[in-house]
Amino acid sequence: MIRIHRLHCVLFLVCCLSARAAIGQSAMTSLPLISPSKGQIPNDTGSDGKTKMTIVKLTELGGDALKVVFAPGDSFGDRDSRVKNWKPFSRVKFTIHNPGEATTLEFNVNHKRTFNYQTRAVHQIKLETGRNPVSIDLDRLVNVNGSSPDLANVLKWYVNCEEGKSPTLYFSDLVLEAGAAAVPVATPAGTTPPPKSRFRVRGTIGDAKVDLIVEPLDDSVAGQESRPVKVAGDPARIARIRAAKMPKVDKVIAFDTPEADAILSALELFPPDNPWNLLVSDWPLHPNSQAMVASIGSDKVLRVNDDMCFVIVPPQQPKVDVKLVSYPDESDPGPFPVPDSLPIEGWPKWHSRDGKPLTLAELQQRPAQYEGDRHAIVLDPVGGKLYEFFVMGRIGSGWAADQSSVFDLKSNRLRPDTWTSADAAGLPIFPAVIRYDELQRGEIEHAMRFTIRRSRKSYVYPATHHAGHGSDEDLPRMGERFRLRQDFDLKGFSPTVQTILKGLKKYGMFVADNGLEWSLSMAPDPRIPDIHEELRKVKGADFEVVQPPEGYRPPVE
Repeated sequence: MIRIHRLHCVLFLVCCLSARAAIGQSAMTSLPLISPSKGQIPNDTGSDGKTKMTIVKLTELGGDALKVVFAPGDSFGDRDSRVKNWKPFSRVKFTIHNPGEATTLEFNVNHKRTFNYQTRAVHQIKLETGRNPVSIDLDRLVNVNGSSPDLANVLKWYVNCEEGKSPTLYFSDLVLEAGAAAVPVATPAGTTPPPKSRFRVRGTIGDAKVDLIVEPLDDSVAGQESRPVKVAGDPARIARIRAAKMPKVDKVIAFDTPEADAILSALELFPPDNPWNLLVSDWPLHPNSQAMVASIGSDKVLRVNDDMCFVIVPPQQPKVDVKLVSYPDESDPGPFPVPDSLPIEGWPKWHSRDGKPLTLAELQQRPAQYEGDRHAIVLDPVGGKLYEFFVMGRIGSGWAADQSSVFDLKSNRLRPDTWTSADAAGLPIFPAVIRYDELQRGEIEHAMRFTIRRSRKSYVYPATHHAGHGSDEDLPRMGERFRLRQDFDLKGFSPTVQTILKGLKKYGMFVADNGLEWSLSMAPDPRIPDIHEELRKVKGADFEVVQPPEGYRPPVE
């Protein structure tokens, strides 16, 4: 995007006028997305056929129209869009006849850079009773997270109705139209200027072809340089990791060993701009911070759950099949590099039966009924892959799990939208775990994870899944980011606990699952001292909810 200062308005007008002259008054070109007038019906509904679509004669729309009887909160659209490249066009135009009460729709576009809810483009359509002309300016389409859609590579478009509503609506042909971009009109003296708008300028200036998006600055900032959004990781962290030499990984390595410490100290988890690696010490407070903290418990204490063990495997580790039981449709397929020595959540610190410690072989046996989350984590540092499992264990001579997730540690790619992971939020677990090597180093350089009892039926970036049961906005969403208050006094705490608290000030922690309030995840490493009583001195009221600064754009991949 080009932002134009007041001093540059002459250039802006020259560009607009030149482009307009070049385009001239030639007739618009158009291309149908879908043509009910020719009997075409979109090929997809969100509820596998519960939304009904037929072609009917409708006087109000001048002929054949698409009649859509929505299932409650459902959608219809064209999967594998018949027109892939929308970039040459300026708008989508169609007409909707609404015989019922006023309602609202959303026009959604999935494109090549869409991989979850936040990376699809959306335009809201408010319908009154009767005939409703619709024109969607493609230049103004943005993704939910504020980034720009890839309209040269459209994969799918769809229209959804409001949650809980099931209107019957009639649609004309949906048509892409090309035409000259609008030129801004001067505001008469003494009137209120219109809201700031973006304009597309297309045409030729001299021998150069022009296709620009321009946005005039507000008077309050005219003549000033735009301020960059302060969202970044710690350069010292990247420098330290990249200066370290990764040891050779040619065998399975237990997490609670010096060999594992050396590997982890040289391992870069996700790109520098990944949410796990961003400093949040100066992020603004969420407007509902106080209420969300209170919903978890302002007087409740911070605690640590030494639960998340893991195993490191070499790149040549043989892969085995894992039977996926409860969430196969939201799991990544195998086979997986699962070693025979795979530890199950909590190993080796806290597993016993009838007062007797269990061996690892005994713990690995998957119970017939649910007896805990039984997370299992496999890390391939050389291949840059992370494998995480929920309710993992042996069955006979093989393995089974309720869910499997694979994360590329060199990418910012998230789980597909609405998909869970081994964590309820759809997030990876391993990057959040408090480890021995970083406690020894004296600095935790990533966000942590924690659990709460009651969460909202919603999620926020970078989460992709919720596990809530209500819409109360005082309840945190999955993916909500909390931070220890900057004025919290660290004096009197041991170096180990100070390291954790400093990390909570700098990187914060994500709501990742439902469970005990204010409970962090730590590796069950026997080398880590008991810090439970110390952490109890920290209360819920010492935390606050933060949100990214205005203008932050999550990385696409």
